Amino acid sequence: WREFYMQILANFPHVVNASFKPAYDQLAWNEGPKADQDFAAWCEGQTGYPIVDAGMRQLNQTGYMHNRLRMIVASFLTKDLGIHWLRGERYFALKLNDYDLSANNGGWQWAASTGCDAQPYFRIFNPTSQSEKFDPKGQFLARYLPELAGLPEKKRHAPWLAGDMTLESAGVELGRDYPLPLVDHDQARKATLARFAVLKQAAN
Repeated sequence: WREFYMQILANFPHVVNASFKPAYDQLAWNEGPKADQDFAAWCEGQTGYPIVDAGMRQLNQTGYMHNRLRMIVASFLTKDLGIHWLRGERYFALKLNDYDLSANNGGWQWAASTGCDAQPYFRIFNPTSQSEKFDPKGQFLARYLPELAGLPEKKRHAPWLAGDMTLESAGVELGRDYPLPLVDHDQARKATLARFAVLKQAAN
């Protein structure tokens, strides 16, 4: 992938600041104070989605993030929060120890479905199911989200579904010790599909 994206960057240098596919520059990304607050929460690992938050906290603390996590957090920023991929790409540029312009740019455009070989726009990672699949015991979550470590392993992936008694016994109060989810994933998914549908209709 590194060499592939190096060739893309060399032959299509506009991708540094714009979508590989120019039509996708017309996407209506979320902007304004609410989007800025959501972006800050994403950067700080305070979205209320544990796998996203653990990944971002790992990045902030170590300068590293596994590729699977990079895909998850990028999908969340662009398709759950509806925030322009460039904002996430530039944050990664500041934080990653292994930062490479071509690979980072290509990865972000892949996740946002604006790149040359991007995932289909209707493929939207569910952060909870991704967490359950790749961290089934919640060990990674407990490491980077110690406030959730007292929850039963299977409840760490979606603490808002844990139930009041379980949360109380673990000493967790959502909104105080750990944030409530910034968005409802199902509603955010519908908004992203609508965002791309408008663009598709205009193209036709």
